[in-house]
Amino acid sequence: MEWLNALLRPEILALLIAIVAVFLVATHKANHRHQERIKNIKNDFSPD
Repeated sequence: MEWLNALLRPEILALLIAIVAVFLVATHKANHRHQERIKNIKNDFSPD
């Protein structure tokens, strides 16, 4: 459980939260772009 104590240190936890936040924002943006593209294709508008 020493590794858990190391991860829960404030300086490490802050870095991990920042990394996860960046990953989640990038994933959300990619998903939104994909959904918009699918909507355009369904409406017979070619995005290419």
